[in-house]
Amino acid sequence: MISFLFRTRRGSFFWLSTFFFFWTLATAFSGPQLESFPANFTQFKLRNGLAVIICEDSSLPLVSVVVGYGTGPIHDPENKAGLAFLMQNLMFQGSENVGPLQHINYIQNVGGELNAAITFDKTYFYQTVPSNQLGLVLWLESDRMLSLDINESKVEKEKETLIQNEKQRRVQEPFSRYFFLIDEILYPDFAYGHPPPGSPESIKNITLEDVANFYRKYYVPNNAVLCISGDIKTAKVRDQVVRYFDSIPTGSENISYPAADFKAVYSSRDQVMVDPLVPSPALQFGIRFDDFQPGDIRLLKLLEYILLNGRTGRLVNRLIEKEKTAVFLNGSLEDRREFLDLKILLLANNQAMIERSKKLLVDELDRLKTEMVPEKELTKAINKYKFDYVNRIGSANLSRALSLAEYYLGTGLFPDVPAEIKAITRTTPYSILSLARRHLKEDRYCFLTILPR
Repeated sequence: MISFLFRTRRGSFFWLSTFFFFWTLATAFSGPQLESFPANFTQFKLRNGLAVIICEDSSLPLVSVVVGYGTGPIHDPENKAGLAFLMQNLMFQGSENVGPLQHINYIQNVGGELNAAITFDKTYFYQTVPSNQLGLVLWLESDRMLSLDINESKVEKEKETLIQNEKQRRVQEPFSRYFFLIDEILYPDFAYGHPPPGSPESIKNITLEDVANFYRKYYVPNNAVLCISGDIKTAKVRDQVVRYFDSIPTGSENISYPAADFKAVYSSRDQVMVDPLVPSPALQFGIRFDDFQPGDIRLLKLLEYILLNGRTGRLVNRLIEKEKTAVFLNGSLEDRREFLDLKILLLANNQAMIERSKKLLVDELDRLKTEMVPEKELTKAINKYKFDYVNRIGSANLSRALSLAEYYLGTGLFPDVPAEIKAITRTTPYSILSLARRHLKEDRYCFLTILPR
C-alpha cells in the first residue's frame, strides 16, 4: 500500500522535502546557468480554471506529474478534524473508470512511483513514470478529479483505518501528540491549530455527506494546479492536458480560507506534562510570527539557518557540542498562510538538563537581539539559502514540479528566481538584528516540557 506523507513545513513536505532550481552562484557552487531558467517553462490556464505548468527537461527519459489542490486541514469543519486527511486517502479508492487502488497498480506496472502529501492548506498527488506513459497519468488524474467514487462503505472503511493508525501512532510515536499540542498553543483557533490527522472521536463524526461536499467544493479544477516536468514536448503535452482536463466542470464556489481568530494572549505558555510512554525527557519550543514587514519571511529563513543549520547552527553547537545539555535537537520554520512559526524539539538525559537547555535556548535567542551576526556566519547562511532555494527547482523533475505547485498554490504566481536571489544577497547583519528585535519577543515564547513517569 502506498505510504502517505504529512509535513509540518519546510523541513517542512511537510513530510515532504522539495523546492527550488539549481543556479550558478559563483562564490558558492556551480550548476546550470540562471538564464536558462525561464526558457523551458510554460504556464497557462484551461477554460475551467485549472492552472497548468509545463517544464521540458530531457536529461532523463522520465516525466513527473503533480496535481496540487488548494485545500488541507484548514478546511476541516469544527469537530470533524481529519476530513482533509480522509479525503486524500479516498482519492485512491477508485473513480468511474478506475477500481479501488488500481491507480497505484497502473503506475507501478509501468515502472513508476507515486505518493501523496498533505500540508496545512494544500494537498498533492504525484507520480514519476517513463515519459511515454504521461497519457496514462493524465487519464488517471483527470478521472478522479471528475468522477471519484464515494460511497458509505468506502468512507467507513477509511475512517476505521485512520482511527487505527491514530491509535498506533500514539503508542509507537509518543512524542507526536506533543507536536500537535504545541500547535494548539501557538494557534488557539480550530482552523489553524487542530491536529491534521484528527482524533478517533472527530473522525467518527465525519459523514458521507461531509466527504461528498468536501470533494465537490475543493477537488475542482479552479482550485488546482497541474505541474508536468520531464522529457516531453510542450505542444504535445498541452494538447494532452486539454483533451483530459478541459471538459471537467468548474467548481461552483470561490475557495476561501477562514480568518484566524486567536485569543489576545497565549494560554499555558509554559507547561510540564508527564507521560509514561515517552522514553526520555524532552522540550518543545515554539514561537509564532506575524505582522511582517517586506522581506521578513526570507530573513526568518536565514534566522533558521543561523540557529539550526547542522552542527554549526548556534543551538546545536552550544547545547549539544559545547554545553552537552541536550542529546538531540531539531527544528524548522513552518508557514500557515499569513503566519510563520519556529518550532524546536530537544531531548535530554534528565529534567535538570531540560531546564538548563531551556535557559541556553533563550540566551541564544536574546543574543540575536543584542549582537550583530558576524559577516562570515551570515554569508554562510545566505549561501545555504540560495543553494536550497535554487536546488529545489532544479535537482529533479519531481522536486521541481512539487516546488512550482506549492509556490503557485501559495501565491498564484511563478517564482521570480533572480529577484529572490538578489534580495537575499542584500541582507546585512543589521537586517538580522532588526528582525530579531521585532519578532523574538519573550512573551511569545512557548515551552512544553515532557517528562517520563
